Amino acid sequence: MVSASNLGKRYGRRWIYRGIDFSLEAGEILVVTGGNGVGKSTLLKTLVGLIPATEGKVTLPVRDERVSLGYASVEQNCYVHLTGREHLSLFAQMRGCDADVDALLEEVGLTRAGDQLVQEYSTGMRGRLRLALARIHQPQVLVLDEPSAGLDGPGVELVREMAVKQRERGVAILATNDPRDVELANVRLDLGGTPR
Repeated sequence: MVSASNLGKRYGRRWIYRGIDFSLEAGEILVVTGGNGVGKSTLLKTLVGLIPATEGKVTLPVRDERVSLGYASVEQNCYVHLTGREHLSLFAQMRGCDADVDALLEEVGLTRAGDQLVQEYSTGMRGRLRLALARIHQPQVLVLDEPSAGLDGPGVELVREMAVKQRERGVAILATNDPRDVELANVRLDLGGTPR
């Protein structure tokens, strides 16, 4: 379903990572670990196509002539002058999908905040909104970069539940330093080592 073959990324003469190989089947969760600055976010951006690989190949599933992928990162900005509900409605329209916005808001614990402007959201609430945006089209591949950052205990548990639920639909890929997220892995990739 998802694979990487001899994947590498270099900036100038410096390799951020090199020789990354893995293959994920439906129902699996890959957790990418490593210290800050080792390239976890860069690897995920390469996997989802935000930046090109220097070498190697990524294979992702295609549905209705589109890559079936959802992505959330702490680096993603939100439109602060829209409400949470307006965000989800806009992204559903842009993706051409018929999303149940109320169900998504409920799933990420933002039902009561759905009509608030995002500029009024806390860091954790924005993190929850990004999770909903990544899931809006029910992707086969869900990629989450540091999904627990800025979340409280219930928010961290939400990430875990979302990753486990994703197994029914396809695969999940998480980059994290949080040991609670590492427990979810069927496959673990430490950027200081090899997949195991």
